Amino acid sequence: MEQQQFKVSWSVGTKLILGGVLLLVVVITFLSVSAIFLLKEDKKAYLYQTQATEAVLVGREFANTGRRVLGTLRLALASVDPAKPLDATGTAGLRSVAENQSDSPVLLIYLVRQRPADVDLALFSRMPGQSQGDFEGKWNPATFELSASVLARALPELLERSYCFIDLTSASGFPLLGIAFADLKMKDNPGGVPVALAVLPMGDFIRQLAASDVTIATRSGRLLLSSKAFSDDLKRDPLFQAAVASQVATGAKEYDLDGERYLGSFLNAGMDLVVVNRTEWKKAMRATYALTEKFAMLGLIAVAIAVVLTMFFAKTLTAPINRLYEATKEVAAGKFELDLETHSRDEIGALTDSFKAMSRQISGLIQERMKSLQMENDLMIAATVQQTLLPPPMFQNKNVAIHSHYKAADQCGGDWWGFFQNGERLTFMIADATGHGFPSALITASARSCVSMIQKFAEAEPDRVFSPSVLLSYANRVIHDASQGKIMMTFLAGVIDFSNNTLTFASAGHNPAWLFSKNGDGYTTKSLVANGPRLGERQDVEEFEEKTIPVSPGDLLFLYTDGLLEGTGTDGSFYGKKRAVRMIQSNVQAGPEQVIRNLVADFMAHNGGKSFDDDLTVAAALLLSPHAGEANA
Repeated sequence: MEQQQFKVSWSVGTKLILGGVLLLVVVITFLSVSAIFLLKEDKKAYLYQTQATEAVLVGREFANTGRRVLGTLRLALASVDPAKPLDATGTAGLRSVAENQSDSPVLLIYLVRQRPADVDLALFSRMPGQSQGDFEGKWNPATFELSASVLARALPELLERSYCFIDLTSASGFPLLGIAFADLKMKDNPGGVPVALAVLPMGDFIRQLAASDVTIATRSGRLLLSSKAFSDDLKRDPLFQAAVASQVATGAKEYDLDGERYLGSFLNAGMDLVVVNRTEWKKAMRATYALTEKFAMLGLIAVAIAVVLTMFFAKTLTAPINRLYEATKEVAAGKFELDLETHSRDEIGALTDSFKAMSRQISGLIQERMKSLQMENDLMIAATVQQTLLPPPMFQNKNVAIHSHYKAADQCGGDWWGFFQNGERLTFMIADATGHGFPSALITASARSCVSMIQKFAEAEPDRVFSPSVLLSYANRVIHDASQGKIMMTFLAGVIDFSNNTLTFASAGHNPAWLFSKNGDGYTTKSLVANGPRLGERQDVEEFEEKTIPVSPGDLLFLYTDGLLEGTGTDGSFYGKKRAVRMIQSNVQAGPEQVIRNLVADFMAHNGGKSFDDDLTVAAALLLSPHAGEANA
């Protein structure tokens, strides 16, 4: 036995390793990406919340300080009458206001004229004392001049809403914030508008925000306080723009500026103040990046461990499979007795046991197949022999022209038909054993042998007449003894006497033959019905019913088995008697050959190319006048 060559491109072990590693990589990648994504989003949410909280705290503290200072400045201006010189009572009142607040160590009051822009020397000033640690030793009279010039520039904003915030850090070199308040009720005072200025040190405030990136500015974009260097042009910062455009107090934004990516939050703190708090993206996501590297490292370690474990398990799995593969080579070479040891109690162990059992069964099946082939060969020989038991498909003499067709459903069939001559008499028979196949073929052979013996007797004694009833009685005894009552046979026998133009027939349960007689321009159909039990039902039958009818030249006798009427099409419908009779009547005038040819063609079309349901046997015999027979001869 030649072994089929099969090239293994990817071994099972390799596929297991690749599959396991790929699955692990997919799982680790999915989990890592999911974890990093969630961490990133949580980090952003946490940062936004932290920034917002910090902005709220800083903004509120700054705004509350500003409100308290403005309250102090209002009290201070309420103690001053710019139309009168400042006396001792007024000075005492101002000093009381200044000393009863702790927000501003420096409190100054000016008269500011609008045109020409000019500032009078302060009507009142409070110099820092011992408690002002940040100012101690750093305050000098130039501050008055600085404050006066700044107030002149801030006058338009003061006249618009009575207060303003002034950044004094860049001018003084020290983190200072000025808050100015103007008494707009006195803006038409000829001597100038009374303005109170509080100077606040921002050193402690900035140190508290050293770890943040918080900026406080006015909505117009003037920078007041920044814990770190913010954009010089605050107005073009997207976070600041979002804060100014926002209709709500707080918000957050992720944005890019000058090639850098930021996460920021803002607060509209009131008093025309905006607090923005931002963090660089790289700094904010530093922990996420570090975790990503750790995930990648752990993933590589897990993949390496998976490769080692997969290789180990793959070896334990593929070793018995390799043994099975080698065993298939031995089976292909014809060695079916295999010595395969089962080392495991899993599916592979069960497969090994099944393979050993299968190899033994294959050996038995091969032996059975050899026997089956021998039987098939014997059946083919039997079918060939059975064909010799049938008469030729065409026969003609001076009295009759016969055409027939036989097709078995299996290699051997249960149908048989035949005829023999005895002087001016023609004896014909048609039979159908129950079922089809080899057993039925044996019964038909027995029936044929019986008829052959009767034919021999008829040839030996030409004057002796074997009636159809007698023929059926002999055949019944033979069929019963051959089948022991297990297989029955329908049988129709008849004798045509050409000298007397009569047809005598008897039936053993067979389908009635049809006689088509010419009647004017058409043909009438007569069914040849006679009663009688099937052959083989019982050993002895007293008598089969026998009938005689007249016939004449030109009549057509049609014989058939039930395979014709009961043949089904692809839709399950029977061919049926009506269709068969209609086909015969439409072709009877053309002769028996045309009848058989067209009938068989129509039946095959109805069958639709499928296997036959039963054996098919049909025969048509046209009765001729002696002169027509001599002319044809």
